[in-house]
Amino acid sequence: MLLKPSQTLQSVDRRLLGRLPAFSPVALRLLSVLSDESVSFKEVARLISVDPVLAGEVLRLANSGLYGRRVEVNSVLCAIAILGCGRLSQIAVTAALWRGLPRRTSPFVRDWWRHSLAAALIARQLSDEKSKDFAYTAALLHGVGQLALFQDAPADYAGLVQNAYVCEIDLLESERDSVGVDHAALGGMILESWGLPEPLCHAVSAHHDADPGTRLEGFVETGCIGAEYAGFGRCGCHRVLASGAPPAVAHLFADDYLNVLVAGVNGIECSLV
Repeated sequence: MLLKPSQTLQSVDRRLLGRLPAFSPVALRLLSVLSDESVSFKEVARLISVDPVLAGEVLRLANSGLYGRRVEVNSVLCAIAILGCGRLSQIAVTAALWRGLPRRTSPFVRDWWRHSLAAALIARQLSDEKSKDFAYTAALLHGVGQLALFQDAPADYAGLVQNAYVCEIDLLESERDSVGVDHAALGGMILESWGLPEPLCHAVSAHHDADPGTRLEGFVETGCIGAEYAGFGRCGCHRVLASGAPPAVAHLFADDYLNVLVAGVNGIECSLV
């Protein structure tokens, strides 16, 4: 049975929760305040500016041309005024996650990062205007359980993923058999331990469910499958894709979206290097 973030953590889960560096406190606080529709631009700008490194990365991304800006963005407050709080939160969370990545130069982590970016961009593309920010963030973070499992035992976990794909077996079942928890459930627990909103936690823990319970969960699941369909990373979608792309994914990639997606992922990566 797929574990849910609210369930009691076993000792192995507690150990795995400690395998990732703490997510930026500023980014966590930012996610909390942005869930409040009455939050002011100045409060968001003040919060980001508390962390000079994050503020610099945010401005670099805001000026990269990826977010439709027409004039130079020279301050966080200016970035909010031009891009809006929602889009700025996407930039800040992307920069904060990048900064906290362990073993950044390993092939597994590079593939994982590109998969996460692709899933986030797909989820944002599919969602409506009101849910774009949450969909992007949830999809960006959906694979943190894999990152924790890899950090705990790099060679063993990379081998487990490779074996699942070569032998065409269920990755999540292999994870549960090996360490007692699958990466989706673990990811939900990690987000819960960070104090992130409950809908984000459940969207992450349910991103491999056969029948998503909410629209957000559906966006994240489609983002994950679509990213793997496009050749970004391996999150356990191979058995779903064995019979072809699901309708939502096939429709999205029917035109020139693959080139758009690749350009988006490459653009974010180049802006953060």
